[in-house]
Amino acid sequence: MKKIVSIVLATLVASVIGCATTMAPAPMRGADVSAPDRAPDLKLYSEKMPGVGQPNLIARTFVGQPPMVPHSIEKYVPMTLEENACMECHQTEEIRGQKIPQIGESHFSKTLKTKAGKPALEMTRFQCDSCHVPQVDAKELVDSRFVGVTK
Repeated sequence: MKKIVSIVLATLVASVIGCATTMAPAPMRGADVSAPDRAPDLKLYSEKMPGVGQPNLIARTFVGQPPMVPHSIEKYVPMTLEENACMECHQTEEIRGQKIPQIGESHFSKTLKTKAGKPALEMTRFQCDSCHVPQVDAKELVDSRFVGVTK
């Protein structure tokens, strides 16, 4: 009998203590956990159009980082097999007297050639905006002490 009373008493004490210490989680974002997330404010990409004014090259922050796009790309996406507007400009060194960054040699095939006899673009590099992305002038979401190494 003593054993049964001890077990019942231990169970009762454990459940009371367990309920007393169980509190709702405190979310870091400040809202109730079950509340829907608030959409972030809309950020506009650079409205600078290609070929207008001097190029605004964005500094790279690590070795091997693809160059970022310093102009709007809204008019140039989606890229299709029939049309890739990036290729129209960035395959030449100069357009209308302006120097333009060229597509890197690593993007071209070592074996395939175009009808003109020039190296053909590798199809794995065709979707330019997979690596080369436009940037938004937005404040960092979290503090960062990242220091890039570019040498």
